[in-house]
Amino acid sequence: TTVTSPNRVYSVGGEVTHPGPEVYIGATTVTTAIQAAGDLTQFASHRVWLTRKDGTRIRVNYDRALSDSTQDPAVFPGDKIQVPRRYF
Repeated sequence: TTVTSPNRVYSVGGEVTHPGPEVYIGATTVTTAIQAAGDLTQFASHRVWLTRKDGTRIRVNYDRALSDSTQDPAVFPGDKIQVPRRYF
């Protein structure tokens, strides 16, 4: 079994294929973190929330972040990404 330090993990929750903790292995952005969690489900909103370890919340437009790296914030250990369900 592999033991990972809890302070080297970020989490992706909500409407992704494989929600849960992900091991931080260096330079990660919101879009790469979501892709590592199996990408968005068909029910996912494309406006996601990044919550920093200190509680700061950043709204990220997933589609814009994919096409413009300046709109794709870095993810650090302790951060949480929440992908809400889209409203039809």
